[in-house]
Order: sequence, then structure tokens, then C-alpha cells
Amino acid sequence: MDIVTAIGGSILSVCFQGLLHRLNSIDFMKYIGQGQVLTQLKKWEKMLKRIHAVLEDAEEKQMANRLVEIWLSDLRDLAYDLEDIIDELATEVQRHNLEDKSVRTNNKVQNCFSIMCNGVNVNLNTVKFNAEMVAKIEKAGARLDEIIKQKDELRLAEYTRRRVSHVTERPPSTSLVNEAKVYGREEDKKAMLKLLNAETNDAEVSVIPIIGMGGLGKTTLAQLVYNDATLEFDLKAWVSVGEDFDVFRVTKTVLLQLGDSGDDEDLDSLQVKLKQKLLKQKFLVVLDDVWTENYEQWTVFRSPFEAATPQSRIIVTTRSLEVSLMMGTTPAYPLKELSYDECFNVFAQHALGATSFKEHLELKEMGEEIVKRCGGLPLAAKALGGILRGKPNPNVWKELLSSEIWELPNNKSNILPALRLSYLHLPPHLKQCFAYCAIFPKNYEVDKDELALLWMAEGFLYDQKEMKDCEGLGHKYFDDLLSRSFFQQSNDNKSKYIMHDLIHDLARFVSRGTCLHLVDKLESAKLYAKIRHSSFIPHGRNTFQRFESFYGMKSLRTFLSLSYTNEQYFTPRYYLSSNVMHDLVPKLKCLRVLSLTHYEIVELPDSIGALKHLRYLDLSRTKIKRLPESVDKLLNLQTLKLRDCFELIELPRGICNLLNLRHLDIIGTLELQDMPPHIGNLTSLCTLTKFVVGTINGRITELKKLNLQGQLHITSLKNVLNIEDADFANLKDKPGITELNLDWVDDDEFSSGFVNSSDEEQVLNSLRPHQCLSSLSISSFGGKEFPSWLGEPSFSSMVEVELTNCCQIKLLPPLGQLKSLKKLSIEGLSAVKEVGVEFYNDDSCFSCLETLEISHMYQWELWSWSNGLCEDSVAKFPKLRELRIVYCPKLVGKLPSFLPSLEKVDICDCQLLVDLPKVLPSLLTLSISRCQESVLRSVSNATSLTTLKIEGVSGLVRLDEALTKTLGSLEVLEIWSCDELRYLWADGTNLDYLTSLKRLEIVECNQLVSLVNGEEGLLPCNLEVLEVYKCPNLKELSSGLSNLKSLNDLRISSCGSLVSFPARGLPHNLIRLIIGRCGSLESLPEGNVGHCNYSSEMSHLEELYIYECKSLRSSLNGKYPDSLKTLNIRNWTTQSLNSLYYGLSHLTILQIWNCPQLESFPGMELHIPTLNSLQICDCERLRSLSSHMQNLQCLQYLQISTCHQLELFPKMGLPNPMLVSFQIYGCKNLRSLPNHMQHLTSLRSLKVSYCRGMESLTEGCLPPNLSELSIYECLNLKQPMPEWGLHRLASFKKLTIHDSGSTRDMVSFPDDDGLLLPTSLTDLRISKFKNLKSISRGIQKLISLQELDIQLCWELHSIPDEGFPATLEELSVSCCPLLQDRCLKDRGGDYWPIICHIPRIRIN
Repeated sequence: MDIVTAIGGSILSVCFQGLLHRLNSIDFMKYIGQGQVLTQLKKWEKMLKRIHAVLEDAEEKQMANRLVEIWLSDLRDLAYDLEDIIDELATEVQRHNLEDKSVRTNNKVQNCFSIMCNGVNVNLNTVKFNAEMVAKIEKAGARLDEIIKQKDELRLAEYTRRRVSHVTERPPSTSLVNEAKVYGREEDKKAMLKLLNAETNDAEVSVIPIIGMGGLGKTTLAQLVYNDATLEFDLKAWVSVGEDFDVFRVTKTVLLQLGDSGDDEDLDSLQVKLKQKLLKQKFLVVLDDVWTENYEQWTVFRSPFEAATPQSRIIVTTRSLEVSLMMGTTPAYPLKELSYDECFNVFAQHALGATSFKEHLELKEMGEEIVKRCGGLPLAAKALGGILRGKPNPNVWKELLSSEIWELPNNKSNILPALRLSYLHLPPHLKQCFAYCAIFPKNYEVDKDELALLWMAEGFLYDQKEMKDCEGLGHKYFDDLLSRSFFQQSNDNKSKYIMHDLIHDLARFVSRGTCLHLVDKLESAKLYAKIRHSSFIPHGRNTFQRFESFYGMKSLRTFLSLSYTNEQYFTPRYYLSSNVMHDLVPKLKCLRVLSLTHYEIVELPDSIGALKHLRYLDLSRTKIKRLPESVDKLLNLQTLKLRDCFELIELPRGICNLLNLRHLDIIGTLELQDMPPHIGNLTSLCTLTKFVVGTINGRITELKKLNLQGQLHITSLKNVLNIEDADFANLKDKPGITELNLDWVDDDEFSSGFVNSSDEEQVLNSLRPHQCLSSLSISSFGGKEFPSWLGEPSFSSMVEVELTNCCQIKLLPPLGQLKSLKKLSIEGLSAVKEVGVEFYNDDSCFSCLETLEISHMYQWELWSWSNGLCEDSVAKFPKLRELRIVYCPKLVGKLPSFLPSLEKVDICDCQLLVDLPKVLPSLLTLSISRCQESVLRSVSNATSLTTLKIEGVSGLVRLDEALTKTLGSLEVLEIWSCDELRYLWADGTNLDYLTSLKRLEIVECNQLVSLVNGEEGLLPCNLEVLEVYKCPNLKELSSGLSNLKSLNDLRISSCGSLVSFPARGLPHNLIRLIIGRCGSLESLPEGNVGHCNYSSEMSHLEELYIYECKSLRSSLNGKYPDSLKTLNIRNWTTQSLNSLYYGLSHLTILQIWNCPQLESFPGMELHIPTLNSLQICDCERLRSLSSHMQNLQCLQYLQISTCHQLELFPKMGLPNPMLVSFQIYGCKNLRSLPNHMQHLTSLRSLKVSYCRGMESLTEGCLPPNLSELSIYECLNLKQPMPEWGLHRLASFKKLTIHDSGSTRDMVSFPDDDGLLLPTSLTDLRISKFKNLKSISRGIQKLISLQELDIQLCWELHSIPDEGFPATLEELSVSCCPLLQDRCLKDRGGDYWPIICHIPRIRIN
């Protein structure tokens, strides 16, 4: 069965209903009702009705008749085209109505012209449009005629009654299961058994649904539970229900399972028998694979079961949440996907008959990729494994891996049929919405609200009964798909949703020919000519080449740029060829959705106004400054998104003509200073995220007629000149607004001396929002008191309040009365001196508050949080989890004493504060910065604290023992910039309370002498990481360090007074040791770095970094530990360097810096077979690399820098066949690269910089697989570039040349014939070509070039008239004065037309 067309028919029925409805529209036909257009449309209507009547027959026959399938495909394309034509006519109706209103106002000339046209109100544009439209309609009519003719030839029948369509069911299930071959369901089985055995107070039988998408293993789980030997039921029955919930059949099956033949032929007799059979019995019945949502059928079937005992159970497996809600008496058990390992076991079992690939290692990697495709679905793992069973041929596995699910043989794979069943049960409108989701890439996180807007733009949400709330209908459709498991909640972002990979495959399958997600550029435009919806993930720089195939998609409706990036942490920037926006997009006349978010777009072409069908335009996070005025011609526009367009200056004045506009998102438009006039006329607008009160336009009264929803940010309220205007805004009658931000002035403009506080108080009072508000922010308010409505208990939905920079406020409002408040932020209320009981009102206040932030309250002195009751027993903030108090320098009062839920506290710059709350049983993280030591001493009962950060605490000499006794759960302790700290504690301090401490960090404590005061020097026994940084007076490390068996990371740096390590050394479990800038340190610890005379324990050290320890002398007795993998040494003597030749058999990284006595390396045979990376820097006497380099056979990365005396490499060249990267920097006496470079077949990157003595690169050839070459300031390099042999390097990608002798005489670059450089080159950077005058035509031969950077070419003045290769993504020109102006648009540069299509252009 070919599903595409079978499903396409049902989608077409929805499309045809919409077409017929619009053709019958009164307003529509009133305008069209004239002449030839009317005749054609009436003819259309008749033909469409005839076609609509045969769609069901065609849907069924197409499965067996290829001609019917083709007919349906042609019909689908025609239906799309008919929609576009009718939509264009409807748009003309809108335009006519707008013009007609204007004409009726005062245009007498137009009235005279109307009389001349026999009373028809028309203009020349309309006449031209109608002439074009007649031709389109006639052409479409001819296609309809042909479709009708083919319909008759195919003998498609019309049906006058609704026909029941039967879909192929899956085979009926049984109760049998082989538990030994079921993986990963142990915990699910336990959970289900717990539900089955749970006590219930309900008298009726418990119904427990198992819900999940198709193929997840719901039936298998039910089988496992049904056959569990521990369950005790008197009677058991298993029924495979399927799509047809026939009460008679299902009842009869249950009776048969219970031992009764059930010969009766009427339902009543069967149910009476079943009731008698179940009377006072404890039974278990499984109803597997239930689809019905008919409540009446369910209640009729269930009635006999009520005779049984309450301990009886019914298990229902279903894919539908609606079914589970209708049938279940307990919450459904949501079955999840198998883990990767469990799914791997299922696949291996069915593919190889084993649970591992030990016998078929050559197949393992492909097997792992196949399992990833299964996405945790056991059905998929079983099916794909079954296809491969007995076929260990890698080619067969590779073919399967590259196949789409619909390309698998149906008789061997039941993946698609299983998923298809869910799809076929969708009503037609949901099929359409689901198929559209194929434009999203796999694993894309879908925003529910955003998807509803897209569906609305595409016309999928059209409903005669619900015309006014398309978005609500979209949310309903989405929830329906979610309840049927077509979507699932994202694990990473709970507000978004994803599609399972195989569900996504199904969407791609059913939408083939209409939906496309572009990965790279398309190879053949012809294959995609009929595509209607397309999306793409932007590249960093997008050339025009990538989108050329879109010219063939003349009827494209969706051009949607998507991004995987999490914008919470990173806002990406993309670059797009101007040809896409200025040439391609205007040619896509049928576009309904256009999104180019995050692109560095600065302007739109005027031709955007010609996209008559456009309903959705998203230019968020672009650099656009203004939209063209032609935007006012987009009469169908519903959604305009300009979020975070930081450079947007103004909106088009004609935007008020867009009467269909429903969503205008302009939040984050920092430069927008005014609103367009008459925006209040957009009465369809339900989202307006920002409103700027302007001095000319944008009176706040414009909000009066708008029924807004969601977020509203009103800025520049300082411009409200008439106080009564705020009343007219009528916010109190707008229940849809959930988030309200009220800003008066910018922070840098605010000055209380120029504010009329009384006027601002009246304005804020008049802006009272509706009580449904959930979030409120007030910023830079200049009044002296807040209005009485702020804090009223009637705002029962308020969860977040933010008050910022209200500098004249002296009393806080009674926010404690907001019973749902979860987050409160108060910042910059600098006149408040006391937070009193008026803030609370009663003891039940702030019952839901979770986060409280108070900052920059410069005059705040007292927090009066008690009204006389017992302080310790009253929890003012019972759910408070996070408390942050920052820069309140005069605060002296106590904080609330009992905060039972507090988990995180941050106190910063509160110099007069003396203590913290006494009872903090839930505290996890505490940060105290620039406060008194008494605050730290006040910490008590913090037994849950895991992280403590102390910074700049005055008076802290050591940690109080009373404090350490309360830190039994502490894992991380950080102490920064405590200048009076001398040690942490003294010997004898009980450290049993610090056994959980794992990380200790001490930074910039200038008076620290020792970690512990005393000879014993004990530290917490489970410490894992210890870092001491910039403690200049630290003289010794605690001898107790040697006892820390868990310590694995020790870092000591910038401790200039430290002389030695403890005599007993360091613990042998240490893995990383960093010692740097300890100028007085004389020796390294024995036992870790070298041989130890008093211990036989083996060191586990893997990383050792030693640098800038000028007094350090060698103390290495013997060799380094065998465990060492990374060694970084600086400023070592010859004696110390000799130790390198012993005990480094596992070293992978060796870095040698500033060792002035090193003359040759290796100085002797060096046995480091595992060495991967070698770096030698600032060794001023190093003259050569010796032949002992041949012992480093695994070396991949070699860097030599600022070794000025280096002259020679081994005569044999570099004997390191695995070398991948070779860098030489600042070796001024080096004359050439090593010999025989052509033997370095693994070398990919070669960089030579500041080697002024180098005369030639190499006598032989460059490495054959080189991909990157950088030559930087090699002034005496005389070897001509053609002799470098770059043109012979087939894999060469990147070339950088800066100030080389080889290029000094070049006048033109590259050569005209394009033979100098290979065509594989993608990145070319040239700099300081002193005599270069032109870029030659040869640049065109670089057909892979993506980036071209030209700098410091003072004589360069021309580029070829043909421009650059079409592949070029970025052009950068700087410090080329004769060329720069010719490339600038604003300077009228003659080269601008040649280069303007390049996605990213950087000039100077």
C-alpha cells in the first residue's frame, strides 16, 4: 500500500471544503460578481463539487491503481493552485474595500471616473489585475476540465452517503510472551504490579491504562504483568480489541476466555452471563490496543464488571490520552522508550541471536547507528534486527542503514504500518497539521505557540464556527496530536516538544512532494518543483548557490529559517547573500510564511509588498533599521515578529492598514522611539509585546480598542502628558494580558528633580491591570508612593513582581497579600529606609514566594519582619528557596529568623549587617561577600549546606570552630580576598564535621601564612581538590596533606614565600599537580614526582605542570612516575632536563618552556613511545632537533616557538610518520623546513611564522595531504610560489601568506590561468603584498573558495570584472586604501554591484 496518496485524499477533502466555502462567500462573490471572472468561478464550483464527491472512492482505489494515484497527485497540486488564486482574489477584495473607503471620503475626481465606467467603482490597477486573473482562472479551469475527464476515464464513483473506510489492522495480540527475550522493562513491570496491588477506596473496578506511542511495547508490558506468577486472581482474560470496539464481539471474547462458549446472539444475554460469571470474583482483564473514544460503548461494555470484587483490575493499552482519560480510574502509566543499551540488546538478539557483537566486530559500528535510528522503540529494533537476521554481510547492513523506513520491505518490517495506524486514525484536519511538521529537522524543539501561528498562516486553522480564535484552535489541534503521542515533551526544555525520530520519518513520508527540510543545496530543481513548504537550518554564511533550486519552486508557500541554538546562552549570527532577499524572495509570489531570523539583514526590498499571500513574517534578531513602506500592502499579514531587532528605528506608517494583523512582536527594539499613527485601529491585534508612548504618535489611548493577550511592555511613560489618557488605555478590562512591564524613563535619563511625582502617581494608578495578570514590572517610576491596587489580594494570579529604580518611593506596597507570588525583585528603591510590617500584612503572607532579590537599596537600614509574635515559630517565607541581598550598605537589622525552605543565600556589600537567619535547615549554597565576619559567625543549623563562598569578609582571621561544626554536608569551600585570614583553623580543631568537603579554594588572601596553625596540620580527610592562588605570604603547606587519600588535584600558584613541600610529601593518589610562580620554592615533593626513599607506594600522578619557579633545583632521584601523561616544565636546568629520559613511558603531552640550557633535543635516546604532542618554546640556545626524534613514532603535534638559535633539523627530515600538525614560530636563524617533507603523509597543517632567515620552504615537495599552510613574516623567503607545488595538493583547503619575500614582487595574484593554487582551496588570506595592484581573473578558477581576506596591500586597486567565485561566503578587505572605497555601497563604489551578493562583507 502506498500511503502518500491514500492519506493525501483525506487531506484533499479538507482543502476542497475550504475552497467551496470561500467560493460561496457573500462578500467575496459580491466583488467578483461581474463578467467573465464570475462565469469561470461558477464553473469551478460545479466541477469541484463533482471531484469532491469521488475523493473517497479515489482514496481507496489508488492503493491498487497507479493511474488513480497519479490523478490524486495532480489534483493535490491543482487544489494548492486554486487556493492561491482564490486567496489572490480575496486579497484584491480587501484592497478594494480599503481604497473604496478612501474614495468615499473626499475624492470627487474618482467619483467622476466611476460614473464614466458605468457606475463600477474601479481603477486602472484593478482592470490590469482582473485581466491577469482571468488568464489564471481560465488556465486553472482547463486543468479542472482535464481532471474531470480523467476522473470519468478512471470511472471514479460518487457516493451520496458517508462510507466507512477500513484500514489494515495489525495482527491480533495474545497473552503469551517469552520473558527471557524482553529487555529493559523490569522497572515498568514492578511499577505496574504495584498499581495492580494497590489498595483502593473506590467501590468500582480499577481500570489502569498503559499509554504510549505505537511500537513502544505497551502490549509486551501488559503480557509480562498478565503472566506474573505472584498475582492472585480468580479469573483472567486477554482481549485484542483493535480499532473496532464492537461491544458484542469484545464481550463474547471475554466470556470465551473465562470458559463460557458464549453461543448467545444478543448482547443482553451475553452481558447477563458475564455478570453472573464475575459475581464476587476477583478478575484481571487486559484490553489490548484500544482506539475507541466512544464513552457510550465503554459504559455499556463495563456494566457487567461491576458485579466483581473491588480488587479486580482492567488493564487498557492505548496510544491515545483521550482513551486513557475516558476509561481509566487511575492516572495512566506512561511507558517510555528503552535506553540505548536496552534497545541495543533487543536489536542484537534479533539480528545475531546474541546480545553482543563479539563474533561480528565489523558490524558493530553500523549496528550502533541502526540502534540510534530506533530511538528506543523495541518494535523498530526487533523489525530491523529481523531484516538483518542471518545476513552478516556489511554491505547489506550499510544499505539498511542508508534506507528510509518507507523503503523497507513491508512483508519484513512492520515499523511503518504500526506508526501508520495512528496516522490513519487522525481526522483530516490533524493529518494536515501533522504532515506539515515534516519541515522541521529531527530532534528540533518545537514551540507550541509558534507552531500554532505557522498553522494559522498556512490556512490549516480555518473553522467556520471558531473564526475569531484561530490560535486557540491551533493549541487544541496541537494538544490532540500530543495526546496521540505524535509529540512528546523535550527533556532539555520542558516548555518545548519534539517528535520521535520514527514519527518524524512518518511525517516526511506522508508529506513527500509537498514538504522539504533543506540540509545543503539541492542537486536537481526539477525534483522539487512542486514543493510548497520548506525550511532550512542556516549556515554561518549562506551563499546564493545554496538556494538556487528555489527558483524552480514557483508555488512555494513556506520559506522558514530554523535554528538549533539555545538562545538563552548564545545568540547566533548568520549571513545571507543579498540575492536571496532582493531577487529570490520577490519571485516566490505564493509565500505565506517567511522567516529569516538571526541573519545580518539591514534592509528589505520594496518588492516585499508584492507578496500578497504573506501571513507570517519573522525578522527577529536581524539588524534591520526600518521596514519599507510597501509592507502596508501585505493585507493578509497576521504575524509580524521583530523581536530583539536592536537597531530598528521605526515601524511603517501604513501598518495601520494591516487589518488582519494579529501578532506584532517588537520586544527588545531598543532604538524604537515611537509608534506608527493609528495603531489602535488594528482591532484584530491580540499580541503587541511593546508600546512606546511617543511625543508625536503613540498616545497611550491607542491601547483602548485593543484586546491584547500575553506580554505588554509600555515604555516612555514619561511622555504621557494628559493624565486622563492613562485611564483611556483601559488595561483593567484586558484579561488576556498576563505580563505587564511599565517603564517611565531610561535609567540614564532619570533624575528626580525633573519629575512631577503627583502626575506619575495618577498615571500608574490609572494603569491598573486586570486581576488575571501573572507578572508585573515597574521601572523608573517617579512617584512617592505606589497605588493602592499594587498588592491587592484580588490579584490572585500574580506570580512575579519586579520594582526597579523607583527612587522616590519610601514605603513598599503590601506585596505579602499576593498569595500566588513566587518571585519578587526590588532594585534601586534608594529612598526606602525601613521594610516594615506593612510589607507583610499578616502571618500568612508570602506563602508561595520562592525567590527574593533586594539590591542597591542605599538607605535601607531596618527589616522589621516581626509583629511581636514568637519570632522562631513564625515562618514569614515558608517556601522561600533563594534570597539575594546586594549592596545595601546601611542595613543593620536582623533578617527573618525562620526560613525552613531556603536553599540559596547571597549576601553582598552589606557592611553593617551582623547576622543571618538562625534556622536554615534546607540551605545548600551560601555566598558572603564584603560583609563583616560576624555574619559568617552567625551561621548555625546549616547542616544541609554544600557550597560556601566567602569573599572580602573583614575581620576574618580563621574559621570559627562553631561554624565548622555546622558544616557536616559541606562539599565546596571557597575563600577569596580575605586580607586578614592567617590560617583556616588550628591543630586540635575537630574536623569530623568536614568529612564531606571535596573542594577547597583559597585565593588572594595576602596574610595567609599556613593552611593550618600547628605541626600536625590536619585537613578534611575526603578532600579531592585543593587550590591556593595569590597568597604571597604562604610559607608552608600543611604536613597533613600526605594523609589525604582522596586528593587528586593540587594547584599552588603565585605563592612567592613558599619554600618547600611537607617533609612527608603528598598523597600518592594525586593525579594532577600544578606548581607555578612560586619563586622561593626549592624542591619538588618526593614520592609523587620522583623516587621516594621512605615509601614503596606507587604514584598515580598523570599531569604535572611546573613553571616560573626560579629557585627550584632538581630533586628527582631516579625517574618520573610511570603514570605520568602530561608534563609541562619551564626554566629547568640541564640536570633537571636529564631526568626527562627516564620513566616517561606513558607520556602523551610534553611542554618545555624557557629552558635556556637546552641546546639539542632530544639530547639522547628518548623512549616515549606514546608521546602525542611536543611543544618547545623560548629555549634560546636550542640549535637543533636531533635524530633521536625517530623514537617518537606516535607524535602528531609538534610546535617550536621563539627558539632563535634553531638552525637544523635531522638530515633525514622529521622521522615522525604520524605527524598531523607542525608549527614553527619566531626561529629567526632557521633557513628551511626539514628535508623529505613529502614523506609526512599524515601532515595536515603547517604554519611558519616570523622565521626571517628562512630562504626556502623545502628542497623536495610539500606533504601530499597538506590541507593548511600559513607563512607569516618570512621576509627572506625567496623561493617563488610556483615552486611550492601548492597546485599538486588535492586536499589543500587553507592558505595564509603575510609579508613573504616570495610575494614581494607580485603585481597580480593569483596567476591569470589559475594554475598556482588548487581548486580545492576554501580559505585564502593574503596580507602585506607590497606591490600587488590587482586580483586576477584566476581567482575565478578557485571554485571551492569560501573566504577571502585581503589586508595591508597598499597598492591594490582592482578586482576582476567577473567578481569572485559564486562559492565565496565572506570577503574582508582592510588597509587597502585604493580598493576600499570602490567596494563600499555608501561611497558609490563601482565594485559594490559585483560583490553585494556575498553573504558577509567586511570593509576596513
